[in-house]
Amino acid sequence: MTRAILSLFFFACFVRVTAQEASKDSTIVRASKDLGLYIGAAYSLYQMSADTYDLDGFTAEPDLKNSPGILAGFCYNFYAGNHLIVRPAIEAVFLPTKIAYQTENNYIREQSIFPMTVELPVSFILSSFRTKSFPRPKAKPEWGVSARPILAVKAFNDLEPTLKTYNFNSDVFIGYPFSNDKSVARLELFYSYGWLNLIGEGTDYRTSSIQRLHRNTAGLRLIFH
Repeated sequence: MTRAILSLFFFACFVRVTAQEASKDSTIVRASKDLGLYIGAAYSLYQMSADTYDLDGFTAEPDLKNSPGILAGFCYNFYAGNHLIVRPAIEAVFLPTKIAYQTENNYIREQSIFPMTVELPVSFILSSFRTKSFPRPKAKPEWGVSARPILAVKAFNDLEPTLKTYNFNSDVFIGYPFSNDKSVARLELFYSYGWLNLIGEGTDYRTSSIQRLHRNTAGLRLIFH
């Protein structure tokens, strides 16, 4: 996890420095600032409803283990009116949340839930700060909501419990833009709520013992334009 975070950090720094060197012409600077690269940290706030299961005379109940994770993505700003930004993005999220099943005394088996996802949020942001405007207005807090389709990467997912491949979340967030003559950055605090029950159909005790599982997250992201 530490290596992944450091790799994302250095990659973001490299992209930002490269973009600044390549955009000395003011025309290029203004045109390029609608494209953004972002990195961030998240924490899973999954909600689960489960029953006990019986396994060869041993009775236990699934235990949900929320965890920290990281995310990275690309986005682009479109403008609708004077104060609305529409921002589609593509995002990769690494969130190693697990469900623990005790199968006998002093033995616990952990199963991963959506450890890696590809997400396609479309955000609507109320803002007075445009990356294209020169001179820029005084920065003020920004407010936003997002519709977030989610696709699980099956190669990283355990076979049990049986989970649905697709999910849909909606986000709320507050952000603040920072700028200088060469670049713009936004720091955003977000909460994402999962609407769909992720548990699929299955007879295995790891699936049948869980009635509902919702994928909620919260975190911070830093966007570089």
